Amino acid sequence: MTDQASAITKSAAIAEDLFCQSCGYNLRGLTGAVCPECGGSLAGVRSEICNIPWVHRRELGRWRAYWKTIAFVMFRQRQFAEEMARPVGFRDSQRFRWLTIMLACMPAGVAIAATYALVPPVRHRDQWVTLLYAEVWPIVVEYVCFLLFLAAATGLPSYFFQPKDIPVAQRNRAIALSYYACGPLAITFIPAICYVAGLALRHLHETTSLLFFLLAFHLPLGQLFAWWADLLHLSRRLTPQKTLQGSVFVLLPMLWFSLVVVLLILLPMVVLGVVVVFASLEAVS
Repeated sequence: MTDQASAITKSAAIAEDLFCQSCGYNLRGLTGAVCPECGGSLAGVRSEICNIPWVHRRELGRWRAYWKTIAFVMFRQRQFAEEMARPVGFRDSQRFRWLTIMLACMPAGVAIAATYALVPPVRHRDQWVTLLYAEVWPIVVEYVCFLLFLAAATGLPSYFFQPKDIPVAQRNRAIALSYYACGPLAITFIPAICYVAGLALRHLHETTSLLFFLLAFHLPLGQLFAWWADLLHLSRRLTPQKTLQGSVFVLLPMLWFSLVVVLLILLPMVVLGVVVVFASLEAVS
């Protein structure tokens, strides 16, 4: 029995350069159950079963598999990073990413509609205030820019997981997993609900309304933090290089902030300014 167990253990040797998330030790060739450097479990790395529920959506059902994947990505981040040891379908990850983008956009549209319903637009003596709120098309422009922002922000992390010294197969897995990491964006409906509740209660109970508004504006930070933490775990599993981990830790949030400035602030202002200029020229002529 001892020889048989030993043979089974040896047959499960890790065949790729994967690195411990805790200490950065190279796990290649190990046949034991734990990392020899820090004692972390290797069961998840050596498993041949894909634990991403979205991959099994035909058996689980698409809707159930999607939300189980969201929970897996958000609350089992270390186990999620261990999927680096197994093949990950790029097409599956892209479908998951775009479904997440659409689910993140829909609550924003509902929040805008609720704003117009609960706070009807009125003409203001300041033409800019009237233009920005009483007219519909600026809101449409901002909504389109929000969609562009989500598309760019969810695609951006993949560029961090393409180091040239990593085998192509592992790079492809890391890129696919970086798309899955955007899963926390799917719960954007929670801050949207809080925002609508704050609007509805603003004249009935100011304290409760303020609390809902605070939740509406702070919960997205929690979503971004969960997304960012997933990407950090992936970087630690892919390579022990501090350069990659430092880039994900510092540079990625800075680039996300740059996308906010460019796509959610500057681009709408440019479009609005161009439209106003052309409208003014037509009025003069």
